[in-house]
Amino acid sequence: MLAVLLAALESDTDRQKFIEIYEKYHVQMERTAMRILKEQSDVEDAVQNAFMQMIRHFEKIFEIPCEELPFWIISIVKNEARAILRKNRRTVSLKEWDGFAEHIDDISGYTELVDLFTQLPKTYRSVLELKMLHGYTDKEIAKRVGISETAVSSRATRGRTLLREIVEKEGFCV
Repeated sequence: MLAVLLAALESDTDRQKFIEIYEKYHVQMERTAMRILKEQSDVEDAVQNAFMQMIRHFEKIFEIPCEELPFWIISIVKNEARAILRKNRRTVSLKEWDGFAEHIDDISGYTELVDLFTQLPKTYRSVLELKMLHGYTDKEIAKRVGISETAVSSRATRGRTLLREIVEKEGFCV
């Protein structure tokens, strides 16, 4: 793969800079992509696509301050990994998420779900966690949180709407 990528660069200076970047960051890029994708073949594709993006915009590398370069590189690989995730169009029905935690086969699926919840505002998150992850009824949640059942229902509805937006942004299909 490296030879193919190097052939796309015009000068020896560019090739040398690319080799330095590749050697310094490819492991970190793979780890970052793995946290998003989980499948090794998808990870390899994301990293390769990220390197291709860097080559397309290689002149920018010389303009980016050294301390910002790792963040630029990692953001490229994250974007490529999310693009692959969207392409794979994993489907999750939010209607089926009530009690979803009971049916998760592995800890990574549960962790992925919890990560999505952490992006919600606290008022919606607390109600949805109790309802969807722990299986409480609206009445039980109202009693625990100290709000009316109507407020629980409203927060759950609004929280689901926001969660749907977050899920779609992260590359899931709802």
